[in-house]
Amino acid sequence: MFTQGMFKMKSNTRKPYCAGTWYSSKAEELRKELVKYIDNTGIKTNKHVRAIIVPHAGYMYSGQVAAYAFRSISDNIKEVIILGTAHRYYLKGIAATEFDYFETPLGKIPVGKRNKEIINEKNISVIPEADINEHSIEIELPFLQCVLKNFEIIPLYVGITDYKEFSTVLEKYISSETIIVVSVDLSHFHSYDEATALDKYTITSIEELNSEKIKGAEIDSPYAVMALLELAKKLKWKPRLMRYANSGDVTGDKSRVVGYSAFIFSEEDKNEKITFTLDEVEYMESLAQKSVESYIAEGKKLKVKEYPEKLYTELACFVTLKIKDNLRGCIGTIEPRGSLGDSIIENAISAATKDWRFSPVKKEELKDLTYEVSVLSKPEQLFYSSEEELLREIKGKGVIISKGGNRALYLPQVWEHFSNPADFLSSLCQKGNMSKTEWKSGKLEVFVFENLN
Repeated sequence: MFTQGMFKMKSNTRKPYCAGTWYSSKAEELRKELVKYIDNTGIKTNKHVRAIIVPHAGYMYSGQVAAYAFRSISDNIKEVIILGTAHRYYLKGIAATEFDYFETPLGKIPVGKRNKEIINEKNISVIPEADINEHSIEIELPFLQCVLKNFEIIPLYVGITDYKEFSTVLEKYISSETIIVVSVDLSHFHSYDEATALDKYTITSIEELNSEKIKGAEIDSPYAVMALLELAKKLKWKPRLMRYANSGDVTGDKSRVVGYSAFIFSEEDKNEKITFTLDEVEYMESLAQKSVESYIAEGKKLKVKEYPEKLYTELACFVTLKIKDNLRGCIGTIEPRGSLGDSIIENAISAATKDWRFSPVKKEELKDLTYEVSVLSKPEQLFYSSEEELLREIKGKGVIISKGGNRALYLPQVWEHFSNPADFLSSLCQKGNMSKTEWKSGKLEVFVFENLN
């Protein structure tokens, strides 16, 4: 019997198994299809993306979902560690390859030089049977060929293994020019509603970086995903769901569907300060307005299919409502609670309905409301040695003070009502149920922040 494992003896190139069935075998047709998927995303590359999770069905089913993650990859990547799953072989451990190249209709991709090193790592060995008639790695390669140039791959099929040990191995092999691609489909062959519920559990587990919960998820490469989540926790990579769909969304047949997700995992850029254009500020204010109007007028929480890119960033915000320059509600958080877009919706509704200083906004008031969204930088503790230093350092900034169980906050725009920093602090102390001169005691914890918009 002739197998790809035997074929390796005659050639150092792994020939495509899926071409002509899972995707087109014609290079021009294949590239045209993939470029269409990529262009449809409308998003830009992100130099901070270090790993992605993508589906591995035929392109007509999951190609558009996968494109949202692949489009995010920076073109400076030179090495791709691809983690697949063996659908036709019961795999214990992790299977590497001895091929020198993987071929697709778009050309050959070299297997990286470090592949020979990783084969010697614990629980990793060459197991040709894991690759026979397997699509989970191959299906990702044409996408990579469309978004990268001059790159190498380290292909690994991940079976039952110690995922924490494997995450440590992965950490050894990543660099600034490396990205990890985890090839994963979600739930299989449930009704549309059942699949959506199962996949929501999996997606939430990934967003929480919760490896233990993945053990209970319906996902076809759990150990690869768990290893990635452990690595992300250690290196402080933040996951973000770029797109979710299932086969029922594509074919219309919702009786037995397969779930697909596209995730990116990004490292924090400590040197880059996010800023917002006027159009982005106007969008955020419009989002707050639509959220309040939908909730007050229709009793429905606003659902947004897609935000502008920056609104997927995890940032804290406040939403302020006014009528004729008079405050009508203001609610927010000083720490991020999910994406900025979601936070604007939540805080806008809360400002209209849960600010204890006001009764809930009425439908007839909607036409008179104005909206302001304040996006906050991360609060930083201010260490001061004198009253003079404290007064000097807070000027123009948002300020949080706390002592014991008492706490109070003023946004930066509150400075419009104060010309004297001492008056600002006295008022803030009173807001926090403290003596108005408490700021002079030297015992207050003080944090400062800025508006990013």
